[in-house]
Amino acid sequence: MNTKIGFYKYIFICALGFGLGGLLWGWVLYSELPDLEFPFHYLAIIIMGLFGGVSLTWPLKDWKKTAKAVLGGWLGWGVGFVVAPILIYYLALYGLIHLSFLPFYFIKTEVLNNFLNLEPNIGIGDLWLVFLFIGAIIGLFYALFLKVKAWPLIWRGGLGFALGSLLAPVFGNIIGGLFDSLLISYLITFVLISVSLGKSLAWGVYKSKI
Repeated sequence: MNTKIGFYKYIFICALGFGLGGLLWGWVLYSELPDLEFPFHYLAIIIMGLFGGVSLTWPLKDWKKTAKAVLGGWLGWGVGFVVAPILIYYLALYGLIHLSFLPFYFIKTEVLNNFLNLEPNIGIGDLWLVFLFIGAIIGLFYALFLKVKAWPLIWRGGLGFALGSLLAPVFGNIIGGLFDSLLISYLITFVLISVSLGKSLAWGVYKSKI
């Protein structure tokens, strides 16, 4: 990155920006219950595209690059959210098949219901391949609009989003359960998912000159 800001400070800024976006994303989803079936809400496109683009270019203090990043984010999140539901059945099926090879296969169903997904019926962990696909698309669009190498952001975006979808609901459910609050579960889950994506993208962007 063509700026004097340190690596860890930049990661923190991006984690904070994406995390704030994730907080709003979680609140939007919670407000749609009990009718909500999927986590890919159209308002998340606007929220995450805005917070993500601003945080990725914040240290540069260049409004033109920020505007490009926000636009790229909106397009990336939009394309990902539009295309992924078309493939969601197959991606979710293959995702569950791969999860079945984990050591806790014999309690897999209970784990998925109690930890990897959110009540009442929002799939998070079992949609990890969907998040992988969306994260890769988001990374691609950020790379195109920031004019950096695409592959580092593609694989980092996909990996960060997928790992977040597997780990975040575990913490969200545990902490939300301690406070007997479904709202807390949603907020923590989507904050952590978004932070995981933001840190991964920031890692790739920092290594490039923007």
